[in-house]
Parts: sequence; structure tokens; C-alpha cells
Amino acid sequence: MPSPNQSSPPSVTGISPIEGVPGTKVTIRGENLGTRPEDLIGLTICGVDCLMSAEWKSSNKIVARSGAGIGKGDIIVMTLQGGKGTSTVQFKGYQETMGPLKESAVWVDETVILNMAFGRKRPMSPTSGLQDDPLGLSVEGNERKFPEEELEEMFPGTTGDLTSPKFSPEWFLLENHHSTSFNDLRAGLACLKRKVEAQKEGQISFLKANVGSVIEQLDTLLELKCKFESDIQEYGRNATGVLETSIINCKAEADMLFEDVLQRKDRADGTRNALNVLHRFRFLLYLPVNIERHIQKGDYDVVINDYARAKSLFGDMQVPLFRRFYNEVEKRIDELRGVLGEQLTRMPSSLEHQKKIIRNLHHLETQGDPAWECLNAQHGYILQLLINSQNSHLKRELMADEDYGGGGTLKYSSPAAASRNSTPAAKYNKIMMSSVGEWQASAPVRVLCVEEVSELLSCNFPDLWKLGQAYFGGELLPPTAQINHSKHPKCKEMILEILDVFSGIVRGAIMPHSLDPSAPNFRNYHVWAEACLDQITPWLPQVLRHVRECYGTMLTLDLPNDALDIIKDLILDLRVHCLTSLFQQTVEHVRSLHRREKWKLEVDDENGGCTQLPHVCEGVIIECAQLVRETVLEAGHREPSLLDHPTVRRDITTLIHNVIVAFAQALEKLGLRDPDEDDDDEECEVPENAPGVEAQLLMTLSNCAFMRRVILPRLSETLVRAAYPEAEVHQAVEQACNAYSELQDRLFEAYLEERVDPIIGMIERSMYLGHYDWGKIQHQPTDVRTYVKEILINITYVHAEVVGVWPGLVGGLASRVVEGVGEEMSRLISCVQQWSPAGALQAHTDLAALTTALKSYMTDNAMASYQEALETLPKLSKEDEIVKEGVLRSFRSNMKFLLACFCEVEPLSDTTTTYSIA
Repeated sequence: MPSPNQSSPPSVTGISPIEGVPGTKVTIRGENLGTRPEDLIGLTICGVDCLMSAEWKSSNKIVARSGAGIGKGDIIVMTLQGGKGTSTVQFKGYQETMGPLKESAVWVDETVILNMAFGRKRPMSPTSGLQDDPLGLSVEGNERKFPEEELEEMFPGTTGDLTSPKFSPEWFLLENHHSTSFNDLRAGLACLKRKVEAQKEGQISFLKANVGSVIEQLDTLLELKCKFESDIQEYGRNATGVLETSIINCKAEADMLFEDVLQRKDRADGTRNALNVLHRFRFLLYLPVNIERHIQKGDYDVVINDYARAKSLFGDMQVPLFRRFYNEVEKRIDELRGVLGEQLTRMPSSLEHQKKIIRNLHHLETQGDPAWECLNAQHGYILQLLINSQNSHLKRELMADEDYGGGGTLKYSSPAAASRNSTPAAKYNKIMMSSVGEWQASAPVRVLCVEEVSELLSCNFPDLWKLGQAYFGGELLPPTAQINHSKHPKCKEMILEILDVFSGIVRGAIMPHSLDPSAPNFRNYHVWAEACLDQITPWLPQVLRHVRECYGTMLTLDLPNDALDIIKDLILDLRVHCLTSLFQQTVEHVRSLHRREKWKLEVDDENGGCTQLPHVCEGVIIECAQLVRETVLEAGHREPSLLDHPTVRRDITTLIHNVIVAFAQALEKLGLRDPDEDDDDEECEVPENAPGVEAQLLMTLSNCAFMRRVILPRLSETLVRAAYPEAEVHQAVEQACNAYSELQDRLFEAYLEERVDPIIGMIERSMYLGHYDWGKIQHQPTDVRTYVKEILINITYVHAEVVGVWPGLVGGLASRVVEGVGEEMSRLISCVQQWSPAGALQAHTDLAALTTALKSYMTDNAMASYQEALETLPKLSKEDEIVKEGVLRSFRSNMKFLLACFCEVEPLSDTTTTYSIA
């Protein structure tokens, strides 16, 4: 009874080799293949029974030879106990192809083999059979681990092909026997030696191996010999002569038999040829009508093809009828030439459409030069577009002047209304953020004109330039025509004329001062009315952007330098004009900032007090500088750097200086205006809680000092960081600083005049109040007189007013007040005619009280005035000195709070009469 394992069906899990020709020895491995040779009852390989050649080795191995099966197929084993098995692998069978170096007993068609392997280093398939394994070794378990690329690197210039003259044994062994042991290689060498020895035995061994094929060939040759001898006996040795005679006789009999049929065939062929000729000429007869119909449809290509065909067929025909129809065709073609010529010069038209019409006219053999005519028409069309745009916008400008009184837009009712408008930078930002409709509704007419002509030039000029390039490149000429280089200068003149007109229109609309009065077309462009600065300046960056976009389009066309220089010079002048105009409008805006003063003081312990006006001025200047840097100073593609131009650098210095000094002018209007004069600015709003004139003057003086100490250095750093030239910025700021210094001196003198003169003026009146007489006083003084206290109180009031605005001004201002008081006291004392002892003692006491209280502010000039006054007075005795000291002690005790105000400020360290703002 079989074991459980033997009752299972057999299965094939591996074979070696996996392919081969019929008769290939195949090693089959698997499971349940039987326990003895008698158990193997069936074996099929690729559907062919191979049991006869099967040799049972073990329950896991069978050796057999493959049959005649072609292609891939399973290997099925049948055993007595397990029945029909299964296969997890397949064997590929193929027919062996005989190679040119393989011995064969039959005829081999070598052309097939050569064609298959032509141009290849090795056969197309490893199963091609062009070479056998010369060592006769089994390839079972052999794995190729060396790719062909590595073998080429290891053995350059050689190959593993046995038929190649560059054969390398090492390559062959690594490629086919990498895992073969040394003993197997020795056995293969012995097999190779036996094959060589067998070949040396001669043809006898070959005949023995192929005796069946040789006998079959001999029988075929013998049969062929017998057939040839029988044919000679029957037909003779010249059999072809008899055949030729028979063929000639047959042809004669056939001609006699089919003579009538052939005649009828000839008549039918003649009729058919006549109909064919009529059908051929039918094309010409219907061609005029067909041409008209295709022209109406616009199928010009069909008309051109038909005309070319008709001309080649009937152009030289002299038959009157045909010539008449051909003349009708020529007439229709002339009309088509006129239609195409009219379409060619009709604008606007696309470049491709123009090229197509020009080629059609060349195909129609039109006289003249259609491409050049198209160039002239395009040139005139662009010029007319530019001029018409200028004229239409100029007409709109004139209509706006009639409606609003000039300028193309509604003017401001007063300078104050204009000053309340936003800064140039804010206006430009508002312009950029507005929609297309808002932009066009608010933009000046001349700005819209520049936008339109820039767009017209950008849209139409490239087609003109490309058409000219195609013309002089030979693309738009007939095949046999030569390029007319004499028209190059004329084409260049057309290009330059268009760019000159564009430049003239832009210059005339935006900056007429840049036009050349000696130019012949000066009057054609200098037609715009003069516009106010505030109207056009905010739109200049927009104008510059449009012209730059147009210039960018020109750069893509590879224009000559002299043509590009026209637009480049225009952009340079526009940048300079935009730079100047933006700064000039900012100057006007800064100069009118005095109308925005609210007199709200902000005190900083470090920098002193100021209002918001200096900060507003700083913001306006920085906005203008940033706008100029972004739109003007930053050079576009192939634009020169504006800062490299020496004139521009010098102008920048002047512009920065002017815009900074403009605020000084605004401060001067605030501090030094004449109150008796009527204010031109009727709409200047004055706050209800505005301080007095003296306080306004003091605040203005503080603003001026704040600008000099804080704002100007900060502006200088900001401008340098914004890429403005450092040397020019420092020079402009330094010059402006001098202007603020001069203004500060004038404001200081004005404030002194407002405050010191009343203090000095009251001294004499208060001194002689009640008809006081220095020569009639008899009693000794017990206190300092009232006028001295009044002087100190007035100075204290000024002191408090200054400290509340700018503490740094106290020292200089108080010293000037003390000087004035000293000079007045010296004058008044020197005018006294007679002194009583008590009066002299009183005067000494008063002067001592003043000098003691104001010693912190005493200058050399003040001390000299008081010393002069003391020298005028009579000398005091020791008893009088004691009385004076007693009165001064009482004065200091009673007035200690008032005197404390004069002790908070450090005394001056020098004898200068000026003040320090550092």
C-alpha cells in the first residue's frame, strides 16, 4: 500500500535548462515523481510525449530529452500512484537555426542568418542557435552575475562571441560559466579536445554521422538525371526553338481571330480620348465663373492654385476659343490683384494677414513691390494714429478750459484749498489704487493722451518693424527676386520718424520746455496750454510708467541704437522732469504747512518742546523722497543711472535744500508775520484756543530749533538710506541748517523784542512812580524798591514761559533780558542829577538786589552795565554798607520763592552774548 506522500500528485518545480531545441537534455526536478522507474507512466514537454527518452533518477529528479514542441509549455509528469501532476515552471522549445560555422548535411540558406544578425554584436536572441557550448557543460544552476557593461570595462576591445576575431576566453567563461567549478572546466576542456580530434578525422566521420541525408541527396540527383535524359529523347536537344515557333503561330492565329474586336477597341479609345480632352478643357471653360465665386467667398488660395494650373496648361495655347477663355481668366485675376492690393493697404490689419496677402500677390505675379507698399501704408497709418490722438485730446483740453477756466480740470478756489489737498506721494498712491474708470475720469487730458499714444505705439509699431525685417530678410519677396538694399535708409527714416513724432507728442504734452525751438516740427507739438504744477505733477510717475512700458516693447524688437536712443532720451528727460516737479510741488506743499499749525505743544525733556508741524514736514519730505526713489531714481532695463549724471546730482542737492528750507519759510510766516497786514489766506483756520502772539513766536522758535537739532539729522540719515548720494544730501542739509540758524536768530530777536522791550520800558515808569526823587530821599531804606521786584517778576514770567516750551532757551534768553535791564539801569542812574545819602544807599541796595538775583544770567556786557551804574553812584560808608546788607538779607528772606526760580538754571560759562541750542 503506498505511503501518504506517494499518493499525492507529482509536481514539477524546476527544470534545467529552461529552453532548447528538440532533443535537448532536460533535467526535471520536483516532488512525488515516483519511488521507482516503473512508477513513471507519462511525461509531456510542451504538449509532446517524451516518455521514451525519460530516465527516472529519484523521486525528485527525472532526465529526459525534449520533443518537437515549439514555444512555451508545461512539463507534466504522470505516475502510477499520483496520477497526472502539475508544473510551476515552463520549458521553451525552438527550432535550431543553422549558423555559418556549423556543419550540416543539408543545404542551409545563409542569407536568412546573415540578415538576422546584421549590424548586431551578438545574435538577437540567446536561443538563436548560432553557437553551441564548446565545452559541452550543463548550464544547470549557472547564474550570470556580470552585466555586459562591466565585462566591457574589464576587457575593452574584446567580446565573448566565438565567431568574432576579437574573441576573449576570459569574457566567455565569466559570461557563461561563472559558477562552474574548476573540475567541470577541466572536463569541458577534455570534451573540447575530443571535438577537435573528431574534426581532424576527416569527412568519413561526418558522412557516418549524416549517412541518411547523403543517400537521400544521391537518390535525388539520380532521379534528376533520368528525367533530363527522357526529355532529350522526346523533344531533342534544342527544345526552345520548337517552343518559339509555336508561340509565333499562336500569335498570328490570335490576330486573325480578334481583328474586328481590336478595330472596335481603337474607335472606342479614340472616342474616349476625345471625351477626356473635352473634360480637361472643361476646367478652363468654367474657370472664370469659379474664380468669381471663390473671390466672393475669400478663398484666394484656391483661386491662385487654379490660376497657376490654368497658366501651366493653357498659357501658351494659341487656339482662339481657348485663348478667349484664358483672357477672361486673366481679367478676373487682374481684378483679384486690385482687391488684394486694396486689402493690403487697408488698416488696421494683422501682420500674418499682411504677409499672406503679400505672398498671394507674388503668386499672382503682381507688378511692383507689394511688401514695400504695405510698409509705407503701415508707416502712414501709425503716424496718423499718433497725430489724431494728439488732436482729439487737445480738443478735449480746450473744451475743458472753456468749462473750468483752463488746465483741463477744475481749479482750486484758493491756495488754502490746494494746501489741504494731499501730498504728491499720497496723490500718486490714490491714482494707483483707483480703478480704470476712476483713473480716466480724474486724470488730466494730456496724461490720457500720453497713455493712448504709448499704447498705440506699443500695439502697432512691432508689426511695422517685423514686416520690415521680413522684407529685408527676403521672406516677402518672390523666389527669383533680389533684396533691394537701397531701401534700407528709407525704412530707417520711417522708423525714426514715428519715434520722433511719439517723442514730440509726449514732450509737448508733459514737458514742452524740452522741445527744440529750432526743430521743423516744433509748432506741431508745442500746442498745449501751460498747466499748473499741482495739476500734472502727481501724474508724472504714471506718465513715466507708460513710456517705460512702451520702451520695454521696443527693447524686445532688437531696434538699432539710434532708434532706441530717441525713447531713452525721452525717458531720461521725463525722469529729470518728474524728479524736479515732485520736489517743487513738495516745496510748495511744505511752504504752505503754516496753515496747518494747531499750536498744540508737545514737550520732550530730551529734545525740548515742539508742535506736530516739524513731524508733518518730515513725513511729507520722506514721502516725496521715497516716491522719487521708487519711480525716478531706480533705473529700468537699459536705462542709465540718474545719479551718475553730474547735473542731476547737483540738482538733487538744490532740490533737497529747497524742500527743507521751505519749512523754514513756513515757520517764518508763522513767527514773523505782521499782525497789522491782512492775511491773504482767507480760509486759513485759526484754532479758538490759540495762544498769544508771544507764545506763538516762542513755539515757532522751538520748532525751528527742533528741526535743526532733531529733524534735519534724521532726514539726512533717511535720505542716505534711501540711496540718495551721501555727499549731496549732507551738503543740502548743512546749507539748510544754516538757513534755520539764521531764522532762529531772527525769531529770537523778535521774541526778545516782544518780551524784553516791555520789561525795559516799565523800569523808568515804575522807578519814578509817585514822583520819586533820588535827591530828596532822607530816610534810610528798609527794603528793596518795588520796581526791582517788578523787574524780577517780569523776568520770572518770561522764564516760566520759556521753560514750558524749550528749557534750553532759558539761559540765552534770560542773559539777554539781564543785559537789557542792566543797560537801562545804567542809563537811568546816569541821568540822575543829584543824590541824597539815603537815595544813593537805596540805589546801591536796588542794584545789589538785581545783581544778586540775576547772577546766574550775568554776562560780561551785563556786568559792565551794572558796574558803570555803580561807578555813577556816590560811595557808601561802612555804616551804609551794614544797612545795605541788612536790607538784602531781609529781601532774600522775603523773596526766597521768587529768587529760587533764578537758581534752577546753571550760570553761563562764557561771556558770549549769544545762546546755545545744542
